[in-house]
Amino acid sequence: MTIMKHITLTLAVLILSIATFATDFLTSSPEEAVTLLNKADAGDRILLKDGVYNNAIIQFANTRGTKEKPVWFMAQTPGKVSFEGNSTLAFAGNYLIIAGFTWKNGGKGLKERSVISFRAGKQDAMYSTVQDCVIDDYNNDSLNTDNKWVSLFGQHNVLTRCLLKSKRNLGATVTVWLQPGVPARHLISYNYFLNRFNGPDADNGLESIRIGDSKTSFTEAHCIVAFNRFEACDGEIEIISNKSCHNSYLHNTFVESDGGLTLRHGNDCLCDGNFFDGTNKKLSYGIRFIGEGHAAINNYFYNLQGAPRQSFRAPVTLVNGLENTPINGYFQVRRAMISDNVFVNCDMPAIRIGVFSKRPGMTMGPDTVTINNNIIWDDAGKKGAVYESITAAAHADIQDNKVFGRSLEATEKGFIASDKKDINRSADSRWNYTGKMLIAIKSTAPAVTTAGADWVEPAIQRATQGSKYTYLKAAQAGPAWKY
Repeated sequence: MTIMKHITLTLAVLILSIATFATDFLTSSPEEAVTLLNKADAGDRILLKDGVYNNAIIQFANTRGTKEKPVWFMAQTPGKVSFEGNSTLAFAGNYLIIAGFTWKNGGKGLKERSVISFRAGKQDAMYSTVQDCVIDDYNNDSLNTDNKWVSLFGQHNVLTRCLLKSKRNLGATVTVWLQPGVPARHLISYNYFLNRFNGPDADNGLESIRIGDSKTSFTEAHCIVAFNRFEACDGEIEIISNKSCHNSYLHNTFVESDGGLTLRHGNDCLCDGNFFDGTNKKLSYGIRFIGEGHAAINNYFYNLQGAPRQSFRAPVTLVNGLENTPINGYFQVRRAMISDNVFVNCDMPAIRIGVFSKRPGMTMGPDTVTINNNIIWDDAGKKGAVYESITAAAHADIQDNKVFGRSLEATEKGFIASDKKDINRSADSRWNYTGKMLIAIKSTAPAVTTAGADWVEPAIQRATQGSKYTYLKAAQAGPAWKY
C-alpha cells in the first residue's frame, strides 16, 4: 500500500469514527442550551456552564435520542448550576436525561406552573429521566396557590436520586398525570422527600406523591415507587396518595412524619417491604386501605402513634365503603391481604378495620380480608387490643398472628399471645431483630392476588432480593453529589 493510500484510508476511518461518536457542547446560557437541545443528535450531551441563572424558562423537545444513546441536558458540574427566580423546565421527546441542576431562592411567582414538567406544550416525554436534581424551598408567594414541583406525563419515565425539600404551598410535590386507560409505567426511586409543610393549614392537596386522580382512578397505571425516603413530611394525612390501579410501593422509608401511605382510589396495589418509623410523631401511621385487591406484605411498622388519636391512623387501617359512592368517594375494601408484616412498639390497635368518618352512608364494611402471619411486638409498655373491628369484615381469614407484649391483648381469634423468650433481638431494636420470628423469610405475594405493577425495573428487583424490608438512611437517597 502506498503512503498516500494509507493516509487516505486513515482519514476515512477517522471521519467515520467522528461521525459515529456523540458530542459534548458546553453552553453559556439557557437560551443557547435550548437551541442545541432542540436539534441535538442521539448521544449528544448539552452542558450548561456552572453559575446562577435567574428566571430561566427552559422548554425543548427532541425525539432523536435512543435507549443506547440518550440526549443529555446536564450541569457542567453536578450541583454547580442553580436556577432562581421563577425558573422552570419543561421537556418532551424520547430518551432524554436531565441531571445535576438545583432550583432554589425563588418560585414566588410560579402560580400554577410546575418547576419540572415531563411535557412541553402538548407533547409528552417518553423513556426519559430526571436525576440528581434538587428543588429547595421553591414556593409560591401565596401558600394557597396550587402548583406541583414535578409533573410526570407520558410513559416509561424516571424520577430518581433527587432531593425535594421544604415544599410549603398547596399542590403535591410530585404528581403523576394519567391518560385514561393508558399505563404510565413510571419509576420513582431513591428520592429524598424532606420537610413537607402544611403552609396553608389545609386538609387536602399537600401530598408528597400522588399517582392519578379520581377521574383516572380505574386506569391501570403500573407505576413503581421504590427506595424513597420521606422525612418530616407533615403536609397532610396522605404522604403518598394512590389514585390509580396496579401500582407497587416497594422498600420505601417513612421517618418522623405525621402521615402515611394511603390507597385512596384505585385497586390492586402492592405495598411490600416498606419501613414506617413514627419517631414519636403523634399522627404517624402506616397504610390505609380503600378499594379492592390491595396487599400489604413484609412491611415494618415501628413506634407509630396515630391510632388512639384518629380512627384513620392505625398502623394498618381498612376503611368502610360509601353506599352508591361517587368516583371521588370511598369504595368498599374487598380482597384485602395483610400478611407477614412486623409491628414493633406501636400504639394499639396495630390493625383497625371497618373505620368510617362522619360522612353519611359509610356503612359497607370490608369483604374478604386475609390477615395472616403478622408479628406484633412490644417492649415499650404499650397497652390494648392489637386488633379492632369497628365494622365486622365479611369472610375474614385471620390466622397465625403472633403477639409478644405483656400488656398487649390478643383476644381476637387468629391472634396468639406468645413468649418473648422465643426471640433474640439485637441492641438496635428499631429494625434489626435477629430472632427467626421477627426476621421472617421474605414473603412473596400469593398467587391469589394480582396486586402491583406488571413489571419491576431490574436494578430494583436486585436491590429487594433477599430483604424483607429496607430502612433507607438519608445518605442513601437524593443526589449523588453533596447538597
